[in-house]
Amino acid sequence: MALTTSSNATEYDLITLGETMWRLSTQGFVRLDMVDSLEVKVGGAESNLAIGLSRLGKKVAWWSRLPENPLGQHVAQTLRTFGVDVSGIYWQKDARLGTYFIEFGSPPRPTQVVYDRANSAASQMQPDDFDWSVFQHTKRLHLTGITPALSQSCLETVKRAIKEAHAAGLQISFDLNYRAKLWTWDECRPVMDELASQCHLVIGATRDAQNLVAEKIEGEALARHLNERWQGATVVVTKGSKGAVAFDGTNFYDVPAYTDVQVVDRVGAGDAFDTGLLCALLDGKLLPEAVRYGHAVAALKMTVPGDMALVSRAEVEALLADQSTDIQR
Repeated sequence: MALTTSSNATEYDLITLGETMWRLSTQGFVRLDMVDSLEVKVGGAESNLAIGLSRLGKKVAWWSRLPENPLGQHVAQTLRTFGVDVSGIYWQKDARLGTYFIEFGSPPRPTQVVYDRANSAASQMQPDDFDWSVFQHTKRLHLTGITPALSQSCLETVKRAIKEAHAAGLQISFDLNYRAKLWTWDECRPVMDELASQCHLVIGATRDAQNLVAEKIEGEALARHLNERWQGATVVVTKGSKGAVAFDGTNFYDVPAYTDVQVVDRVGAGDAFDTGLLCALLDGKLLPEAVRYGHAVAALKMTVPGDMALVSRAEVEALLADQSTDIQR
């Protein structure tokens, strides 16, 4: 099907593109090889962020290819329900929706993820699938390292998105989001470097950043190295429960995370951090405040099942203000 053109009359705070899948998870801690029922949810790094930002009051569009069947419609309707603009989706006949399966573990047994996404509609995205003129009415573009790992055409689509974003004067953010089941570090490293060096803000977990540079440096030393490696990009390196360090080329900010969190579901916590960080930057907050906002959204997300940060501004701001978590009546 020909590309769907978004309305140029709409002004977006952020546009993102990538693959969204059906998430099929076991109930409780049942093993996948013994399961007799699965819970269906929708999940994808970029759509998780789009939904989270929309709930926080931002105008967001999500672009991708989806199969023109009920499964694809379910994904689109889910995003639409949360206020995300999906008018830019490219609908593909005779295609499939990627899926992934989650078996939740309890320490010392880890949570396991099994992907079934090969040859999905999203993996066949092409640079000409989308109406890039919409960038003229957009503030930010957000991308992740997952999309370029899906296929060569997805990589070319991401490169085109960055080129068009620069031409339109957008701020570009990029989360490394390395997936070992999609490619190796030897395959990944030159691609990540090429893409990250063209972005204004790059976010990555410490383990991913260390593997990328092939050095065990951390904290400020790692952030400085990445800033220099990526042509002066602002860098935010997350450290799990230890918080995150950010470097804007001049100043370092070491911001602690929330540790008093009763975790219900960790999946999507990184996307939630990005959501809060970018929401605060769009609000005009300074970098350390934005990192703190990201930590708050991530902490709240982990109390909610599913991939999405289904939280409100009031909840985030109450946590930032350190208000009581007792029952509110």
